[in-house]
Amino acid sequence: MSILRSLMLAALVGAGLPAASPVGAHEFWISPLTYRAEVGQEVQAELLVGSDMAGQAFPWLKRNTAEARMISDGWTVDITGREGDLPALRFTPQEEGLHRVIFHAQPAFVVFDKPETFPHYLEYEGLDWVMEAHQERGLPGTGFAEMYTRNARALVQVGAASDDQMDAPTGMPFELVALQNPYVEGAEAVDVRLTWNGAPQADEQVAIFVKPWGGTAPADVTRRLVRTDAGGVAHIPLDAAGEYMLSSVHMEPLEGNVAAVWQSHWATLNFGIGG
Repeated sequence: MSILRSLMLAALVGAGLPAASPVGAHEFWISPLTYRAEVGQEVQAELLVGSDMAGQAFPWLKRNTAEARMISDGWTVDITGREGDLPALRFTPQEEGLHRVIFHAQPAFVVFDKPETFPHYLEYEGLDWVMEAHQERGLPGTGFAEMYTRNARALVQVGAASDDQMDAPTGMPFELVALQNPYVEGAEAVDVRLTWNGAPQADEQVAIFVKPWGGTAPADVTRRLVRTDAGGVAHIPLDAAGEYMLSSVHMEPLEGNVAAVWQSHWATLNFGIGG
């Protein structure tokens, strides 16, 4: 390892890595305190960092925020807050319909200092090809960094739900977008499309986490895996009441970056069913 890279890694560690790192926590998600609201009712949502839906609340910090918005069919508002606010996100819907809440985080870094951590993380996220590519690039098993960014979304239903109230892409680099409204009464499944810079991503892993209403995480959380089809679409059964979180990870090599050799992009989509 070059002296310059060693100094950069030391600086990252010395600065203190955010808790939302691929080593210590797998997901970063938006969890509204209520997934159903009425016009004029303030909605508060937590930013959570953790694994298996057991999360630590992440406060509103402007320096960590690239974009935070609430989007409905006829209304879009930038979400802002006071430094340290908990819950981090708050908005008051002005119309009925399906509302998209998004949070795009600024990049952060994690350093891998144990030989088993990187391959275990790749296996868990369905990124087995990365380990082979890592070795082909002649990269070390420890002492390297990854840059990661978070693309979190949640769906909040305001008023009565109908089939014509639809989710839609928001322009974040890596997104899970619902192709039907999951809040329509009697819905048994929802399809979601996974996109990278707007292009559908085929044969990618999507993890489905479900926490039943009144349950505790991680004890009561279930996790199952599906893969996207040729059009980037994954089929998500809605066979239990509770809070749903869908998660996927996209990895790209970084060349010429002094500190990091990989960049990951994390997409989550949350909604609530029944209850």
